[in-house]
Amino acid sequence: MIENMRKYTALMIIVFVLLIAGFLFTMGPTSGSGAGGGSGPAVLEVYGLSIDEQEYYRRGDRTLQLSSELGLHFYVNFLIAPDIQQLMQANQLMRYGYANYYVTMSRNLDQQDFNRFITNRATLQRAMSEMGLYASEEEVTQSLKTSQRFAPNGQYNALDYTAFVDKRLGRLGMTEKYLREIVRESICLNKLIQLVGGGLSAPRTAVQDQQEARNQSITLARITLDRDDFVEKENPSEEEIKAYWEVHQDAYKTKEQRRVSYILLDQPETPEQEDKKTSSEDKAATETAKIDAENDAEKNRKEAEEKAKKAVEEKKKAARIAVMRDVEAISDKIVQKINDKLPLDFEAISAEYNQTLVKSDLFTQDSPPAELKDLSLRGNSARGRNILDEVFSMAMTSDPYDLVSKPFRVGETGWIIFRLDEIIEPALLDYTAARAKARAQLISENATKKVKNAADEARVKILASMKSGKGFDVAAKELGFTPIQIGPYSTDGIAPKNEPSYRQLHQTASGLNIGDVSEAIHENDRSLIIFVENREIEDTEQNKNMVDSMVESSKGELTVRSFMNWRDSQFQKAKVSGTFAQNN
Repeated sequence: MIENMRKYTALMIIVFVLLIAGFLFTMGPTSGSGAGGGSGPAVLEVYGLSIDEQEYYRRGDRTLQLSSELGLHFYVNFLIAPDIQQLMQANQLMRYGYANYYVTMSRNLDQQDFNRFITNRATLQRAMSEMGLYASEEEVTQSLKTSQRFAPNGQYNALDYTAFVDKRLGRLGMTEKYLREIVRESICLNKLIQLVGGGLSAPRTAVQDQQEARNQSITLARITLDRDDFVEKENPSEEEIKAYWEVHQDAYKTKEQRRVSYILLDQPETPEQEDKKTSSEDKAATETAKIDAENDAEKNRKEAEEKAKKAVEEKKKAARIAVMRDVEAISDKIVQKINDKLPLDFEAISAEYNQTLVKSDLFTQDSPPAELKDLSLRGNSARGRNILDEVFSMAMTSDPYDLVSKPFRVGETGWIIFRLDEIIEPALLDYTAARAKARAQLISENATKKVKNAADEARVKILASMKSGKGFDVAAKELGFTPIQIGPYSTDGIAPKNEPSYRQLHQTASGLNIGDVSEAIHENDRSLIIFVENREIEDTEQNKNMVDSMVESSKGELTVRSFMNWRDSQFQKAKVSGTFAQNN
């Protein structure tokens, strides 16, 4: 037997090599780098590239998290916003301090949104290759050094960047190379947008017509039907209320409740507060400074004040550094637990660093614990947001590390790290509990329908009276309405008093002729009908300059619209398929 094996040794080696080769060749793209290094079955296919579930979340949700934390908000918006309207709205909200589309819409995103982002990223990467778009290492580095994330005050913080790379990227399953690739894509996206849509502008004549319509001076007569007048007349029966509730049960639920545990670290008080709480030694020094100031020259007094101020600032700086060390130490401990694959004990970590771990009761977003209620996030990118936005946007998962937040800067001087402990999902209310709300909603809907119908009917009657030769005022008064004159006014002039909808009325009137009656204008609390008494267009030098400015500004909007149309056309070519695409 051994002699036979020796005899055929060469043949056996060849067979063994062929078997290994066959195994390697039969491995699909989802088993190797083609799917991003995962090993599971493909869940999405884009441009013929198979993506497994692990890679799907890395390319999608985790990339969105990283991009948002890096401040690449336009990159996120342009690749995930479903259409031009929502893109423009997301970009506008950012100017008022809100975060990008992914962050603000996080609780309403579905599989289709993540599929769109992953596909649009693939489209961008293909365009970079096919069109020769590139960002050098120097460009990427400069972008990071001037970003709001690592240079919030215009001064690059190398330590902050190093800490982010060493700690945060690991929690996201990312590397510094991947971070730089995202920044590179963001730079190339801006170049691609200009390449696809740059150089376009609106025709001057069209802009001039639009400007004249906006700036013309208009005089209107208006009649109003108030919705509240119809609400007062509504008195639905018990059967009607119950029938309405049965159809709309899903609208009447309890509010979502959450429970958290958190560590709240506070930085030192402001110099003004510390001045009020100085020690006896500081007070004595201050008194001495006052005596010296009275007896010595003005120079000595100023030097004493400056010395006291400097001492306070030094104390504040030292305390701030101490708090920062505690925050970093706690974050490091969590990262260490992750890397060592050890169970997370939030209580033990807080005790180790002598911090109080506060455990809340269940609460809703509009009725939180007092300590969290007014805890606003600090920093330009978080302007207008509260820590509750972060608490209620976190998803409940089976991984305990995903339930612990990153450190957030809150209030004037504080930091907070929280853990999501429990979520109580909204539950349907029974008829008894929901009756009052159902009745109010039914009354509201009935009144809205009736005020709209009444306004439409009134317009028909007014037009009939005017056709017989009566004026608008007479026709309206015959129906019991008192016309109110508005104007003359333009949208750039002084706004009419007691008319909150003057812009909409002006826009409606700009498309009518003198003597025309508008269609009924339906608002939340009323319906209106307007009559155009007069309109004039001023031909001024200022208006001409405004046309020039509008032509120039139209270039940006047309560029964005052209890119979005191109992006969406490429989406069709990507031939998106797979189990995650089928679930939409």
